Amino acid sequence: MASAGDLARMVPGFEFLQGLMKNAGGALPGINQWVAPTLDPEELDKRIQELRTVQFWLENNAKLLGTTIQALEVQRMTLATLKTMNLPLSDLREALTIKAAPPARPEPATGGAPGPVDPMQWWGALTQQFTELATKAAKDSAADTAKNLAGAVVKQSMAVAGSTLKKAAALPAKAARAAAPRKRAR
Repeated sequence: MASAGDLARMVPGFEFLQGLMKNAGGALPGINQWVAPTLDPEELDKRIQELRTVQFWLENNAKLLGTTIQALEVQRMTLATLKTMNLPLSDLREALTIKAAPPARPEPATGGAPGPVDPMQWWGALTQQFTELATKAAKDSAADTAKNLAGAVVKQSMAVAGSTLKKAAALPAKAARAAAPRKRAR
């Protein structure tokens, strides 16, 4: 049977792993209990519960990460939509800046650090700005649609009037040919 020294000579890097495990006990207390199997049912239940807690934490962080990615994708699609609507992004940037209202009373000096932002006030301002942008975009879209429709109607009317004028101009020539005496072939 091979001893640990024989195994270390046969497997390159085994000494490194042994040293790592010996030193890991000092850096991570209790690492040996996770590596070595146990026969105690209470210890197994404790490990299972701890691992379920870690799994729950990881799943919730993964969901939070997914939600953040989805919010950024929605933001990217919104910007792309606004670009297709020919809305200058500089106007959007100006519309989304929060304009501070002048204070009603002078604030005492607190060392220059701004106070916390009220999330409900921020959300209200953001909602109002989005509503204004959406309303403006809808008005612009309706005006563009009306212009395009009016242009199409005028174009179609001009085409019909042109063909009618050609037909009307051709009528006297047809009538003159019909009224002219025909030469007989001899």
